[in-house]
Amino acid sequence: MEQPLTPNSTPQKPSKPTDPNSVKRKLPTPQELISHYESKGLDTQEASLKVIGDLQTALFRVISSGRGRKDKLLAETSRKADSTNNSLAILNMKLDSKPGYGGSFAIGVVSGLSVQGIGSVLPHVLKGFGDIWNSVRSVNKEHP
Repeated sequence: MEQPLTPNSTPQKPSKPTDPNSVKRKLPTPQELISHYESKGLDTQEASLKVIGDLQTALFRVISSGRGRKDKLLAETSRKADSTNNSLAILNMKLDSKPGYGGSFAIGVVSGLSVQGIGSVLPHVLKGFGDIWNSVRSVNKEHP
């Protein structure tokens, strides 16, 4: 009579799983994928673009699939990324609406020149209005 090696030994599992769905496939490397498309007649650049397109499609499928908690985490991360992106866009818009150093300097120069211009022209304008007023007054005094 044969006895087990240890009292609690269990029968060993077969080395190869019998269910083909339980076998994990090894993902092909990028070079293998490019070689696959090149064997179908595409040149290296077209094959690379096809591999990138396949990767984007697979990534979109994984992101858009309904996988419970992982999708909630992805949705929350996406929401936070959108919120951050919106905040950065608002901040960028505010910064773009403000003049830079060159614009600020130009505005200062123009305003300084305009204040000087107004200061030099204003006495002449006021004197002209005064002369007109005196002319009208003198005409009214002569012809009541």
